[in-house]
Amino acid sequence: MKAILWSAVIVGLLATSCWAGSNLNLSKSNINRISQRGTFVTANADITGAVSRIVYTVPTNQDFLLTQACAGPAEGGVLIEVGGVGIAQVSSGLCQTFNPGVILTSEQLLVCTSFAAAQNSFCMISGILGPVNPTPTPRP
Repeated sequence: MKAILWSAVIVGLLATSCWAGSNLNLSKSNINRISQRGTFVTANADITGAVSRIVYTVPTNQDFLLTQACAGPAEGGVLIEVGGVGIAQVSSGLCQTFNPGVILTSEQLLVCTSFAAAQNSFCMISGILGPVNPTPTPRP
């Protein structure tokens, strides 16, 4: 009786884990949607002194998947912000890769801030620009 119970538990766990695995892999997430139908985009901005610069503004009715941000020589590095919230502090002369990526919605700003008062630097980003996910329509 005990062996039958354990067998039933194991079969049940295997069945649910297989269903969950296929459900996760086959789902149409925002990352999958943008990366399959998007356009590769790069943008950069020169930074002189301790200032903030807008590097990229997401176009209306599109989403942007940020995949990499690079900073030029700047003491203390460069702060990458989206919508006023810091998402990464990139060290001087290095790049930060986001895997699978950071999604920026329509008309959102990506800003780089340098804290080196007497230094010329730059900020460069790359990613994929794709269409906004359509609103699902309920079916009767």
